[in-house]
Amino acid sequence: MPMNQPIRVSIVEDDSTIRETLRSLFLFEEGIEPFTVHSTAEDALLRLTDNCPDVVLMDINLPGQSGIDCVRQMSQRCGSAQFLMYTVHDDDQRVFEALKAGANGYILKSSTPDEILAAIRELDAGGAPMSAHVARRVVQQFRPALAKGEGAEALSDREGSVLELLAEGLLYKEIGERMGITTGTVKQHIHRIYGKLHVQNRTEAVNRYFGR
Repeated sequence: MPMNQPIRVSIVEDDSTIRETLRSLFLFEEGIEPFTVHSTAEDALLRLTDNCPDVVLMDINLPGQSGIDCVRQMSQRCGSAQFLMYTVHDDDQRVFEALKAGANGYILKSSTPDEILAAIRELDAGGAPMSAHVARRVVQQFRPALAKGEGAEALSDREGSVLELLAEGLLYKEIGERMGITTGTVKQHIHRIYGKLHVQNRTEAVNRYFGR
């Protein structure tokens, strides 16, 4: 995305009150622009074809086609878009179905406005935001299979620690504070981690590291 251009966000949500609340939140937030609003997956798939948003905030429980199915199809049409699942559900099966379908992040509807905005910015920057509760569930699923994936043995102890904190859903600044290093140093570690594991983002790195 060009420098100084706002993050264009499309909303796919069947609840009209939530749709309007989200649209208003983005409308008055500097650097974020409400791009399109949709009440169904079918409408989103019909209208979002050539001109795609930067981020799609996607409800799971939609009338008709589900949000997971919508992400699966739309990710093929809008390869540059990032998908953030926004839902009341936090059960393991839905989390993994959404990530498998192409979702890049997963937050709960109980998230605060600040958490939603932070998640969108992190997603646009290449991260994979998740609510802390969801992130813990994901990590718990990975840990029984701690046989490291291909390339993981090349990570230093410090890089492994950074990746484990990434898997918990921490932001770069929070990782730096936890480890006593600067945000710039965290980014350098992450760049090396991605290179060693031959991945492009947080979700792929965690999957590779934990042998999934």
